[in-house]
Amino acid sequence: MIKPAEIRPVWTTGWTEDVNTGTWRSALPVYEGRPSPCGVACPLGSDIPAWIHEFLEERYESAWRLITALNPFPAVTGRLCHHPCEQSCNRLQFDGAVTVNALEQFCGDLAVKEGWRLDRPGAEKGVRVAVVGGGPAGLSCAYQLRLAGYKVTVYEAGKGPGGVLRSGIPGYRLPQEVFDAELQRLLDLGITVEANAAVGSGAEIERLLEEHAAVCLALGAGRVRVPPQFAFRDPRVISALDFLAAKGAADIAGEDAVVIGGGRVAMDAARTARRLGKSVKVLALERLEALPAGDEETAEALAEGVLIFGGVMVREVDRQPEGLRLRCNAVALDGSAPPGVYRPVLIPDTDFTIDTGTVILAAGQEPDLSPVAELCESHASLLVVNRRQATSRPDIFACGDVTTPAPDRFVSVALGGGIKAARGIIGYLEKRDSDEPEQSPVPFAAINTFYFPLVPRFVKESRDPGGRVTDFGEVKVNLSIEEALVQAGRCFSCGHCLKCDNCYYFCPDLAVVRDPEKYRIDEKHCKGCGLCVEECPRGAVSLKEELT
Repeated sequence: MIKPAEIRPVWTTGWTEDVNTGTWRSALPVYEGRPSPCGVACPLGSDIPAWIHEFLEERYESAWRLITALNPFPAVTGRLCHHPCEQSCNRLQFDGAVTVNALEQFCGDLAVKEGWRLDRPGAEKGVRVAVVGGGPAGLSCAYQLRLAGYKVTVYEAGKGPGGVLRSGIPGYRLPQEVFDAELQRLLDLGITVEANAAVGSGAEIERLLEEHAAVCLALGAGRVRVPPQFAFRDPRVISALDFLAAKGAADIAGEDAVVIGGGRVAMDAARTARRLGKSVKVLALERLEALPAGDEETAEALAEGVLIFGGVMVREVDRQPEGLRLRCNAVALDGSAPPGVYRPVLIPDTDFTIDTGTVILAAGQEPDLSPVAELCESHASLLVVNRRQATSRPDIFACGDVTTPAPDRFVSVALGGGIKAARGIIGYLEKRDSDEPEQSPVPFAAINTFYFPLVPRFVKESRDPGGRVTDFGEVKVNLSIEEALVQAGRCFSCGHCLKCDNCYYFCPDLAVVRDPEKYRIDEKHCKGCGLCVEECPRGAVSLKEELT
């Protein structure tokens, strides 16, 4: 018989060694900080919930610095990125995705306005690296290498760095002064740029390797694909790249123009021609609902009066003194063709003609691999690289359009490729592998939506089509600060613990211990009931099965 004095007052101490509920469990809660789906989808790997939380707390410069740890051009990508993060956002399944793109632009524009400077590079390593190509991918690679303390020289074939950001994006999408401001801030870190310095042969690359520890090839895709129907010289047939490089100063013949192609470059060319007062038709092999340009850009072009004909091919061209006559047919694309290969099949009895003063070719571009053909392995007009962006030569790396299939050639993808190449180069030079194990992102099912009220999604507004086609002013008007803060507050912060104390208060065994910096589980008393997991709003806690 136990005497009263030997009974321990469990009800006053909360827990004791006598009541060890930890022996009951088969699973243990883990605070693991799983990645968010938006961050996994981001081509640059940005920790989007982290910087959005800083933004929400009105620590705007801190938010900007989290972004620019990877991306030196947030005001650019805030305008141009195809924002796959939003398509992966868990909130999309609740009441609409968070407008990440608009928030990024807000941070980028504010940094330009306030004159914030990028973080200084780390300790100088005294090692030189060459980057061939000064487009988005090359600049991204150079930036990461410079932050790590390497001496970087960018060899650019054109008059200055920027690539498509300087010569291929119309001002109504990207004002030149925005890009110039972010570029100058990047160059101020000590990156050297050699302009008008085309690297045109394998021998020249070998010479670079005599002076540099590694070379990164970011050659871009500047060779225009010319459909065989237009394989002739005529000033009335021009490339979209040349047309866009003129920045609205092009003098094109006639009162109308026909653009050949259905991608983003085609839409940019068509919308630019509209701003020059031309009547514009776009002829694309793809069906209207499947244009590579995407729904948003297609809709904007249609709203501005561009006529788009999908499933159409120019069969022949008659050159006449008064203009060009295009003999066309409706077509269907052969679905058995390999990815990136177009095999149009003519549809009988669908002949028609279009008369025009100018044809603008935007049927795609491809890299010119002739300078590196003797040095590096290639396949299907692309350089072959491994997971660290290294080519078949261990001291030569590559990134951007020269390694990316045409459907995936976005500015943000190029920037992300530059980051991977820089990490690969650093790993090669420092003889280490910095790859981290991949984690699966937080699924929507792990979010406790009870804690999130329904809040409408705001998007950037567009200027009236009738007014915007008269100038090259920006089409999109970004959110106000009040709207931006509301949108930042909609972020679930998937996988990120914000110390809301739900796990602490809901634990029936008092097994959640609140340390100054984090929570931890008292394994002696956690019985693995999973209440902490259920009540975590953000999926920052998960149950891990314990094997006995």
